[in-house]
Amino acid sequence: MDLNLLRVFLAVYEARSVGGAAHALGMSQPGLSTALARLRKQLGDPLFLRGASGMEPTSRGRDLAESVRTIMRSIDDVVLKPPVFDPATSRREFRIALSDIAEGIYLPTVLQALEASASHMSLRSVFMTPRQLEAEMAAGTVDIAAGYYPDIKGSAFMHRRIALHSFACIAHKHHAGVGDRMTMEQFSTLPHVVVEATGRSQELFDRFLQKRRITRRVILRSPHFMSVPFIVADSDAVAVVPQALADFVADHPLIKQVALPFRPPVFQVNLYWHRSAHADPANQWLRQVLIRQFPLFQARAYDRNGRPEARA
Repeated sequence: MDLNLLRVFLAVYEARSVGGAAHALGMSQPGLSTALARLRKQLGDPLFLRGASGMEPTSRGRDLAESVRTIMRSIDDVVLKPPVFDPATSRREFRIALSDIAEGIYLPTVLQALEASASHMSLRSVFMTPRQLEAEMAAGTVDIAAGYYPDIKGSAFMHRRIALHSFACIAHKHHAGVGDRMTMEQFSTLPHVVVEATGRSQELFDRFLQKRRITRRVILRSPHFMSVPFIVADSDAVAVVPQALADFVADHPLIKQVALPFRPPVFQVNLYWHRSAHADPANQWLRQVLIRQFPLFQARAYDRNGRPEARA
């Protein structure tokens, strides 16, 4: 059934006049008469009969009136009413997919925004494999992802660049085997801590080394980035990590950045969201919170190719 026919029914019921109903709906009188004839045929009842007071409803018409009014009210209030999101009163919990490094970079910014204009809302940080993340974002259980996710592709997902990042080497502040700049021989012979995790930027760096046939001596493989600086600070091992993490621990008294003997690769960090959430006012608000911080992220110069002397 064409739901517009129900609007025609209500208009005639309330106006008791075909002409009055047509005026109320902004229709021509012949057009309304045609619509009413279609509805009568579909329901198998005349619905209205001409009487002394105008178009009087039949018994079926009177029985339908309140139900049709309820249906149209629900359509107007739920289906046709534009969604409204008020960050000041919302108690929504946003689920954001982040790596452990990204939590340290982006979450403080988002939390400050929540405290300033959305104090009743909360965040839940989640970490998933790219395949899991695609499924959760499609299902609406993850609102947005921020970081390096090269496997998230296809027309179902949208993205916007936050910044460019690269890599840096960190070592003990007083490492006996290396100064502020590393030679290729030192890179190959020094013990390395390496992070291994699906979909991480470290895979990009590993492919970079393989393509150039650069070797390194790995003494520890870990799935976690945030533990690496503490290991380096208490050992003779070195580690190549995203520049953002090297900067995050730049004030640590026992850690220094060491310039690599080559220019490491640069990778793009994006915001990702599913197309189904593109018009959602709450998702739009969260994206804008992060987008407003883009100049801040870019000013940190995470793509400077591991040159500690250029630290912003």
